Amino acid sequence: MEMGALTDALSAAPASPGTALFFAAVTGFGMFAGALMVRRFEPWAIRHTAELIAFAAGLLVAGALLHLIPRSVELLGADRGVAWTLASFLAFYLLEAHFVPHVHARGDSPIEDHHHEHDHGSHHLAPLVVMGLGVHSLVDGVSVGAGLSAGAVLGSVTALLVVAHKMPVGIAAMSALYHSGVTGGRAAWTTAGLALVTPLAVIVSYFTLRDVSSEMLGILLAVAGGTFLYVGAADLLPEGQARGRPGNTIMFFLGTGLMFLVKLAVH
Repeated sequence: MEMGALTDALSAAPASPGTALFFAAVTGFGMFAGALMVRRFEPWAIRHTAELIAFAAGLLVAGALLHLIPRSVELLGADRGVAWTLASFLAFYLLEAHFVPHVHARGDSPIEDHHHEHDHGSHHLAPLVVMGLGVHSLVDGVSVGAGLSAGAVLGSVTALLVVAHKMPVGIAAMSALYHSGVTGGRAAWTTAGLALVTPLAVIVSYFTLRDVSSEMLGILLAVAGGTFLYVGAADLLPEGQARGRPGNTIMFFLGTGLMFLVKLAVH
């Protein structure tokens, strides 16, 4: 079999159950690693969170535009694929703007002062933070499950996107919980619990979506593409560039370049 035919076959064939279980476990690692970094290496995590965010933003924006959205267009047609992508983008904006709090991931505040004092008026934010991150983690897991059902390569790319942005999300979760007055140990356990939501959603959605119609799969991929595009462009990129450091710009282009190289490798 020629290399082009082989990569096409890999792209179209759903991932095996073993591959799905592997990527399910990997997706939970990112948020857990972010929380662990704050607990063990807090000064380093705070200093370098912006670079991690910029890199993740590049991965998400390019991954959505080069992989998820084109695949949804193949399954649905250009008009419907783009329409579902836009609907997902707008829905995630409304959800984040009006129903769940946006957790800033820079780590330049408020975590730096958590040893000294907490804003006790913000205790009521902790349940909202957990709810928001739980919804985010659930969407991530379903997106990976849908990607794995569509093809091994696409699922692998989707899992990479989730893992890359879960580390700054884990740092953000710890930061927000500290700011809400939650103690260090409890914040760590809460973040670890949230880290399990994504792999569980990956497993359930993968086995549920394996026999789904190509139309429904295209819709799910468009929704995932719109969600990742929003998170990368509207959430992560502005925070990664907040201080205008050249290194952050380089990290963003590294993220986009990596997705471009994956695109070239499988076509």
